[in-house]
Amino acid sequence: MRGPRSIGIVVALFLLATLPSVASSLAPTPTRFHVSSHVVGLVWTGHEFIASYRDGTTKLLRASGNGSTIEPFAPAFTGQGEVYIALSAGEAGFPSGYLYMSSGGSVYQADPQGKTVKSFSNVSKSTLEFIAFDETGAWGHDLLALSASGEVWTIDSRGLPNLVTSLGDNLVPEGITVAPSTFGSYGGNLIVSLEARHSVIAISHDNPLANRTLATIPGEAPERVLVIPAGEALYVAKYDDGSVVGFGAGNFSSVVGSILMITEGESGQTGSLTVLTAAGNNVTASRIFEDHTSPHFEGAAFASSFSVTTSASSSVAGGGLSGLLYPGVLLTAGVALVIGLIALRVRNRSAKTS
Repeated sequence: MRGPRSIGIVVALFLLATLPSVASSLAPTPTRFHVSSHVVGLVWTGHEFIASYRDGTTKLLRASGNGSTIEPFAPAFTGQGEVYIALSAGEAGFPSGYLYMSSGGSVYQADPQGKTVKSFSNVSKSTLEFIAFDETGAWGHDLLALSASGEVWTIDSRGLPNLVTSLGDNLVPEGITVAPSTFGSYGGNLIVSLEARHSVIAISHDNPLANRTLATIPGEAPERVLVIPAGEALYVAKYDDGSVVGFGAGNFSSVVGSILMITEGESGQTGSLTVLTAAGNNVTASRIFEDHTSPHFEGAAFASSFSVTTSASSSVAGGGLSGLLYPGVLLTAGVALVIGLIALRVRNRSAKTS
């Protein structure tokens, strides 16, 4: 008959052996397909991805959901630096399905087929860091833009820019979205990520000159902020290896309507996914994924779920899930340790009584 110590060791070893399955059940499992060198912007049109990539100059491409078909898009467009893309839903005079691309301090417009490209708006003397549409209507369904000098702009369907506020220099604003009405007291606020301040802030329509910090991530660079929709998977561009990483819709089913914050993970920093949920004025940050191997995340989009092509890599370049530690791993390891210690204590007491 096995003693308490033997039983404890067996149970602990069993629990430790199940760590990978526990971790994978509590954390996203990345999949990947290769797009091109240095992917930056990424948007889902409803039937394909449109992405920008840097290879000497910045160009656009279209890719099927699983990456099996990749071809140039809007070849007349050549951008400067990092180009981000926004898709019109056809609101407030913006033609449906048209794409808008940032380049330098300006925005360009392309028709849904990419056959024509034209200048749309000269926004700022400073480089635009990101653009996105207001999908809630709180800001008139206008196009939103951030500049490197900290300016926050709205742009109407005529291409007329309006300065909302100036956050100041050296903050590096990188992402913007509009909080849904269900996001606590911040419904309708602009949600902006500030890379250099390692934080995410809210800007209200009533008082845009003031802002409130919702979350701070020391040592990391907040890059994208997105509203989590129902039933869609997340796809994130990885700049350095030219790939798109997918996280299944099931990872987000319980946090629909929350804000997803993605940190960049460049130059030795950790890249991560964190869900922000709000109740009144209180915001809670819950990390669901991290990669300590500098994944350099850039553009991101929610879209339908797809199978990865057989020619695609089955693991995330740069380490994938290696080096990750999730709450489930810590919990299981803790349980195993406690059981082992209890078994050892029981054995010692048995030895004393005998």
